[in-house]
Amino acid sequence: MITKKTFSLAEAELILDAAQAKATEIGVKHVICIADDAGYPIALRRMDGGKVTSVQIAENKAFTAAGHKRITHTFTNTFPGEEAWGIFTQHNGRLTVFVGGYPIYVDGEVVGGIGVSGGNGEQDIAVCEAGIAAFEKYLAEQGHDAN
Repeated sequence: MITKKTFSLAEAELILDAAQAKATEIGVKHVICIADDAGYPIALRRMDGGKVTSVQIAENKAFTAAGHKRITHTFTNTFPGEEAWGIFTQHNGRLTVFVGGYPIYVDGEVVGGIGVSGGNGEQDIAVCEAGIAAFEKYLAEQGHDAN
């Protein structure tokens, strides 16, 4: 039997709240998705005025980060001629290799991901990192480690 950790809805919303607060602070109308370790959404928030096209992008960033267990913009081998060229065509085009998706860890295990869409790369990263930082603080209070 394998036992695994997963987010509760309250934990996903804690991450969403912190990410949204950062988006509000920087003045960007983001879409934010929190996914489980298989990459499926637990919670998604489209801020007022957030682009409808950003919904699927945020979901796909969270899917990629959680499922591949890495930050989406670290796929540097996906350019033409590189070994992973075309990976973005897999999983019905859901694999996303640009900025705005981060895996989320608990006690060294990937338990899910955050995907953010709506701003430029720097803004999307800031929103992801704010959500993760709030979750890491929560984990520390619960006696867990994020890494």
